[in-house]
Amino acid sequence: MKKFNFTLQSLKRYNDQVLSGEKSVLGRLRAELAEQQALLDEKTAEYEQSIIKLNSLVSEGTTAMRLSLHKKYVSSLQQDIYRIKAQMAQKREEIEIQLEKVVEATKEVSKLEKLEEKQLEEYRYAAQKEEELRIEEFVSNGVSNSGENA
Repeated sequence: MKKFNFTLQSLKRYNDQVLSGEKSVLGRLRAELAEQQALLDEKTAEYEQSIIKLNSLVSEGTTAMRLSLHKKYVSSLQQDIYRIKAQMAQKREEIEIQLEKVVEATKEVSKLEKLEEKQLEEYRYAAQKEEELRIEEFVSNGVSNSGENA
């Protein structure tokens, strides 16, 4: 009997490549989100330190100009934090969409793997039947040949 050959192997290879690509995109998006989180943490810490500095400037007494400049700096940090949070929310949405793509690609690959397994089982069953027929033929030929020799 000829060697087993999955009839949809090229489609399976293609779907494996698609899945790999989708997982790669998902990984990149998650890395970008992690970078944004690190930036947010950095800006938040900077903002908190600036608030402490602003409070100390107020309590120690300082010029109105210096106080105004520091308030603008704090406000700028706050705007940066809002902007980063908005970008992170958008990135999370992109990740959810990409995750759905990965799930769908995984389902496609899984379907083909199940089909391949089914075809392999059918191949093995057919090979077993062929072997049984060969043995039966050998036995019947052996019995008829030994009957002729007697």
